Amino acid sequence: MNSRPFRFLILMILLLSLLFVYPQAHGGAAQIDPTIRVWLRRLQITDVLRIDVQGSYMLDDESMSFSDGAALTVALRGDQLVLHTDAMAVRMGSEIILKRCIGEQPSSLRLNDSTGVYEGDLHLSVQDGVILPILHIYVEDYLLGVVPYEMGDSFPLEALKAQAIAARTYALKKRDSSQDEKYDVEDTTNDQAYKGRSASSPLSEQAVFETTGLCGTYKNKLAWCYYSASNGGQTELGQHVWPTADPDAYAYMDMRDDPYDYENGDSTVKRFTLTKKPGKKGIGDALHAALTDALKEPLSKLGYPDVDENLLRFDEILSVSAINPQYEEPSRLMTTLEFTLKVSVREYTYKDTYSELEPIADSAQAEPTPTPAPTATPAYSPYKKLKSAFTVQLPIFTEAERAMGLSINIKPNELISVFDIGSAYMIESRRFGHGVGMSQRGAEQMAERYDMSCQDILEFYYPGMDTVFFDMQREPMPVVDMTIMATPAPTPSPTPRPTHMPVTKENMPRGAYLAVVNVESDSSLNLRKDPSLSSDVLRRLYSDQELIVLSKHDNGWVKVKTDVIEGYVKQEFLETTKSK
Repeated sequence: MNSRPFRFLILMILLLSLLFVYPQAHGGAAQIDPTIRVWLRRLQITDVLRIDVQGSYMLDDESMSFSDGAALTVALRGDQLVLHTDAMAVRMGSEIILKRCIGEQPSSLRLNDSTGVYEGDLHLSVQDGVILPILHIYVEDYLLGVVPYEMGDSFPLEALKAQAIAARTYALKKRDSSQDEKYDVEDTTNDQAYKGRSASSPLSEQAVFETTGLCGTYKNKLAWCYYSASNGGQTELGQHVWPTADPDAYAYMDMRDDPYDYENGDSTVKRFTLTKKPGKKGIGDALHAALTDALKEPLSKLGYPDVDENLLRFDEILSVSAINPQYEEPSRLMTTLEFTLKVSVREYTYKDTYSELEPIADSAQAEPTPTPAPTATPAYSPYKKLKSAFTVQLPIFTEAERAMGLSINIKPNELISVFDIGSAYMIESRRFGHGVGMSQRGAEQMAERYDMSCQDILEFYYPGMDTVFFDMQREPMPVVDMTIMATPAPTPSPTPRPTHMPVTKENMPRGAYLAVVNVESDSSLNLRKDPSLSSDVLRRLYSDQELIVLSKHDNGWVKVKTDVIEGYVKQEFLETTKSK
């Protein structure tokens, strides 16, 4: 039995039912363009792109068509794009557009051995000496490559539906605000993670299908449906992260405590335990150094002007508190940690020591031996407990966070809390992402534990937003002229994935260390002859390839080697490890 007509009937029933549940868009909003332009930045394409065709594609001018199984390569030569297919190479100028066509099976592209498929028109151009790949894709197809990677099928369906609506709204809103740009969104978490459609995410696809056309609006305009992994237990205001003079920009969101995110055991948390009476055990080298520096002024006033880490012992931590919120109430984004503590100090003096001289049998015949210079070594006095308790403060961002390993985000916005747990203080850091709008972990908890609906989730995180149904028509795809496809190209044999090159770890050069290529499993990194994007590519490096780093350059390039070859890669794609 052919299931396609049945699936189509079910989808139409769902869409018709949505018309009675959600209001329709009015006015100009009904004419919304459903095509999203995605910069495929994650693939790290520079001068070569491998393309495997599934279904049917053609060039924009219809001069060439490509059937299922065709293997293409686009290479940048100078400022020209060259299209290679089978034994033919054609100079295409500065732009190539591959258009998706109607065929016997759904048409899509695999790019550079990607695991996901890209269902759209691929626009390739030259910018700043590299290939710029922009995918023009219908928004519903785009979401099939977003929802599985922003949440995934481990999340409950209602949370995935909320994610689909938020992601759809964000992409369309970003498209409306980027008309003068070459693309609307990146395929990275700078916007939304997009890796092409996967065949292993049926629940995510169901969430997209069941919310088709649904978007969030405020005052009949698309809303900024921001979301992040975890807000740490309190939502953040949009104007704190992206200041704007527009009073309506984020008026449909507020700052509120989020118990759902806070109680989710999968929300990101970092903790540091500070014993109340550390004594000889200490408080950790980094925190010891930071607090010693903060104590220098008050200790100097008591007659201890030269106290350093070796002269100070922390005997008792009387209190720790997070203070000084960055914004007005009810914000819990604190900026300072305050410590009240007792310490002991000791002093030292330098004692001269001499090396023993070897005895000389006949001093008259021997040359005089010079007297060795004295060596100064510190001699410490016993620790002396000071009666006074000291109150000092450390900036949370970034001094305290670094000293206690509490940093989660690049931007300084973690929520820091302090708990008295008896014999110690527990200092806790929460929030993964900007914290504005929906928390993905909060949505998960609401749907999983409290059986809340997609609409419940949206109303909690976007309390002033309306959910509206837009009738977005897919742009018709062209049909390939079958007369020019009478003799199909042979199906190419799959190219085996190269194995990792060997690396001998013994007797490495001084200063060298091992590094692991920090690229995803379906991508690769170019090893170049010289430290420049215009230099020749010597080889492609794949995920987990070990390298020996020979030198670093100020322009962000690193010279590396294996037992087979050496060349240059960008340092940002390397994850360093200690030499073994």
